Amino acid sequence: MHILTETTYDCIVVGGGIAGSMAAIAAGSNGLSVLLVEEEGYLGGSLTACGTGPMMTFHAGDLQVIRGLPDALIERLVQKGLSVGHIPDSTGYTYTVTPFDSEGMKRELELMCLEAGVQLLYHTTVIHADVQDGLLQTVQCSCAGNLFSLSARYFIDASGDADLIALAGIPFEMGREKDGKDQPMTMNFKLVGVDIQAIRDIMDREVSLFPFLADKAGLQHTASRLSFSGFQELMRKGRADGRLTFDRDIVLGFETNAEGEVIINMTRVLEHSPVDPRSLTDAEVEGRRQVWELYAFLKECIPGFGNARMIISGPRIGIRSSRRLQGAYRISSDDLLSECRFEDAIAACGYPIDIHSPDGDATNSTFFRWGGFYTIPLRSLLNTVVPNVVAAGRNISCAFSAHASLRVSPSCAAIGQGAGTAVALAIEHGCDLFHLQSDALRAKLLDAGVFLG
Repeated sequence: MHILTETTYDCIVVGGGIAGSMAAIAAGSNGLSVLLVEEEGYLGGSLTACGTGPMMTFHAGDLQVIRGLPDALIERLVQKGLSVGHIPDSTGYTYTVTPFDSEGMKRELELMCLEAGVQLLYHTTVIHADVQDGLLQTVQCSCAGNLFSLSARYFIDASGDADLIALAGIPFEMGREKDGKDQPMTMNFKLVGVDIQAIRDIMDREVSLFPFLADKAGLQHTASRLSFSGFQELMRKGRADGRLTFDRDIVLGFETNAEGEVIINMTRVLEHSPVDPRSLTDAEVEGRRQVWELYAFLKECIPGFGNARMIISGPRIGIRSSRRLQGAYRISSDDLLSECRFEDAIAACGYPIDIHSPDGDATNSTFFRWGGFYTIPLRSLLNTVVPNVVAAGRNISCAFSAHASLRVSPSCAAIGQGAGTAVALAIEHGCDLFHLQSDALRAKLLDAGVFLG
């Protein structure tokens, strides 16, 4: 049976989420032969497979700190009417949000990959990693009952859950340090027919219902698509009278690129492992149960939702945190709060530390000063055990608290571009990633429009 005509590449990227897509595009644009392996039949990861949105945030204060390829993607979507671009975050939580059309993002990422010469391999899962003499030589893959092997000089693990890192025997950690518990999983769902104007009117009349707007009244009028976080008293009543049977403290909704279409980010699945097969399956079932419970509650109890109709849930549960590489450098929360500028920086981020408690309904946030940001070092993507495997996205080496900031999609996209660029430069210079000159990497990234502070 004909399976693949080519099985050896300069770089294989495992995972076609936003980090993996950006990594593959960056590597391909710099002349490498690149294969992008993705288990779904499309790109975008949580943004297109989990109903996650909007992207949040490309900014630190008035300064845009996520640029380069991630911003080029948004510009392409804007030109096609598939995104309204970066707009103020009318929840008041962070600086900006970037709504988008998820179907449009699938296609645009695909086009960007093809334009960069990236070969795509969908419906494929990596099931084994063959490490010899300290380097990953080949990966065994499965697709539609076919088993086959692929080889490369470098492998980028952009699977989110660090699947390749685990298969290759590279050390990793999970969860918070004291007990290994991860942030809860969430199954998002989309509603159409939401009365956005009714919610805007309530935000005008009763700003106290929306806690992050306390000193930002009127912010909602600056956003062409509405994001809202509030109605805590109605949520408390819902839990008290038994309408809601799980811990959640707030109504959180984000209007997409399509007016009146809203992503609801409220379910909270606790005490389940995102990397255990049975536990992950149970989380999907529980997430969907909570979706239908919330759907009924919103329609009956929350203003603006009376005529709303659900069009999709999932189609897979969203995972905030799971495995993280134990790498050459472990980013700490002190690095974030001190706004560290690393010599080998590949990306910057201004999103606050946002921990959804593994124990209940609380969300613990630590905010930077207005406009504060930190950078992410290449070393946090690298390891000394199997050094030709590079992490990209939320699986890089960091503390649980630091992960709660850098895990968001704009940051993961920027990390992906940094990973793909670094691999391309290492191959070009004939050196390993640990001996890559920081000045050369910085110049390459700056030339590609990346902001490094």
